[in-house]
Amino acid sequence: MRAFDVRRQYSPERDVRDHGQLLDLLLSLPAHGVVWPLVGARRAGKTWTLKALEHHLGSAGGTSVRYLDLRRVGAALPAVPPGTTLLLDEPQLAGKGGTPRDAAAFLRWCDDLYQASTRILLAMSPAEWIALERAAGDAGLLSSRDMRFLDPLTHAEALKLARTAVSRALLPELPATWRRNPFLLELVFELAEQSPGLAEDPWTLLWTARVRSELLEFGYHRAVFEDGLTDAQRGVLREVARGASPRDENVDLLERCGLLQRRGGRSVLADPILEANLCPLRIHHVSDVHFGPKSAERVDVKERGTRSDTMAPGLGASRVCDHYIEHVAELAATGRGPHLLVVSGDLAEWADDAQYAEARAWLERLCRHLAVHPRLPPKEPNVLLVGGNHDVDWRQATGPAQDGTQARHAPFVRAFDDHPRCARPRLDEPPETRALAVARYADLGVEFALLGSSEFGDQQEADPVRDELLSLIGRLRKDAMEEPDAERAAVLRDHVSRIDPGLVHDADLQRVRRAEWHAPIRIAVLHHPVSPLPSAELARFGGLINAGEVKDALADKEFCLVLHGHSHTGWFGKEQWPERHEDWTIRIAAAPSLSSREAQEHNGYNEIEIAREGVGGEVIYQIHVRRMVREGATWTRRASMGPFAPGK
Repeated sequence: MRAFDVRRQYSPERDVRDHGQLLDLLLSLPAHGVVWPLVGARRAGKTWTLKALEHHLGSAGGTSVRYLDLRRVGAALPAVPPGTTLLLDEPQLAGKGGTPRDAAAFLRWCDDLYQASTRILLAMSPAEWIALERAAGDAGLLSSRDMRFLDPLTHAEALKLARTAVSRALLPELPATWRRNPFLLELVFELAEQSPGLAEDPWTLLWTARVRSELLEFGYHRAVFEDGLTDAQRGVLREVARGASPRDENVDLLERCGLLQRRGGRSVLADPILEANLCPLRIHHVSDVHFGPKSAERVDVKERGTRSDTMAPGLGASRVCDHYIEHVAELAATGRGPHLLVVSGDLAEWADDAQYAEARAWLERLCRHLAVHPRLPPKEPNVLLVGGNHDVDWRQATGPAQDGTQARHAPFVRAFDDHPRCARPRLDEPPETRALAVARYADLGVEFALLGSSEFGDQQEADPVRDELLSLIGRLRKDAMEEPDAERAAVLRDHVSRIDPGLVHDADLQRVRRAEWHAPIRIAVLHHPVSPLPSAELARFGGLINAGEVKDALADKEFCLVLHGHSHTGWFGKEQWPERHEDWTIRIAAAPSLSSREAQEHNGYNEIEIAREGVGGEVIYQIHVRRMVREGATWTRRASMGPFAPGK
């Protein structure tokens, strides 16, 4: 016989809970109302608790005890001999499945039994308690002082449930939320017993347990969240999942039922299945960090010198980019930290190795504060990075069009190629043979296409007429110029011939069109704007010269969101091409510069929140994009887009 079987009916030798307090309750103390309410989430072990009490009371003798599953008795409630200790299960007073039992009539039946000296312990869900409480009103038939709750498994009880050497070794590797619920812990141990290799990879084991819990025979999420809770209670759990701290009378009830718990002075989800299904994916989209001489300072030091340099550190982070790390750390401490970081280019000012070393160190500090999502595999990329025009080494782009095309991206590659969890486009490889840069998170329902729009950044434009004119001017003035002026003239000549086109290579666009995209949420990331912004910019090729083709390819493959930077301006847009691509809608989010001094507005970033509701093939997604800006010592929401569904 297997050591673990989550379907097994109650057996005393497999019972791990201590039921002493409930036994004392039924044997001695009188209730203030007509029933003792035992309130707990569905799938938390209420049936096993009632069966255990029936076993212990029956074994002790002297007590007439009866367990009754009310699902099996229909609408007509049975007669019960006077003086019986009645253990009632599944009263069906609330829930989405079928028609709930009349709570008022049920209370009258309980009152009649109470008057005949029957002691009743009634196991119910949080939603059923609310239904019964409303039906009782002020009649005095129900008292909250009588409420009892199923406590989560203690460490000793969880260790007792681990009946094999493998499960005892696995137990400490499991997150605390999985060790609280006997059903889920038994399920995990059963899977490890059936497939021993799963025990060597806890994340995959728990992913498998989540999938198995949604089988029709269990329907864990539906039973616990949809059938076992009221609309208000579900709303509380959704708010907590988003990192909020709701002030609601249901918070205490849900904590007592083990669905919430207090951690660090706030409520957090305590059920791993609900956590995985309700916790939104949070993405921070930052852009145009510009490490180098144009990096924005948070502390305004007007007088440079020993005194100022000594006092400035006492004012906190001196640079805006470092202040942002402090902000992310604060978000992480309150359960609202980002799970993914998207950087849409211009990390450095000049594509200099020293600037990239600074950017790499900053990025590694930031990654320490990225949150862990239960649906995000621990080895998948959590930093998605595309280069910008300032991430191109212009010294490698001074020859003919095809010379140095890949070499100009070498400093960017050296800086981030060995980052263990970073995904980026491979512009250092020839466009004809490289793979499309994608990041797929199937369990989250999200896919990213990372598009390099700075393929030809800092290109030297070949214009024979202009070159001949500049050469002629140079020869005419050769004898009149001092050597420093001649050198400066050469630099200016190179500068005037440089252009900065934003372009996504056609080879990559064709790969986008050929690729198979499966996730319902598809997001594209690039540096240059795909549409004109309502702000003035004087620059050659400030946008994307093949923006129409890019958007056509993305709409054809049903991408719903495009993230970009470059303009140092935050902006939201929505585009739809009537009678093309079935009127599919693409939304566009431009991020302001995170920390450049050359910004038309406050430094800031975009926060993308992707919420999900439901399980299996019935999941509904909602996307919300918020622009956060730095105002003094705080980061404040300035604008938002959404929530919206993909393509709507």
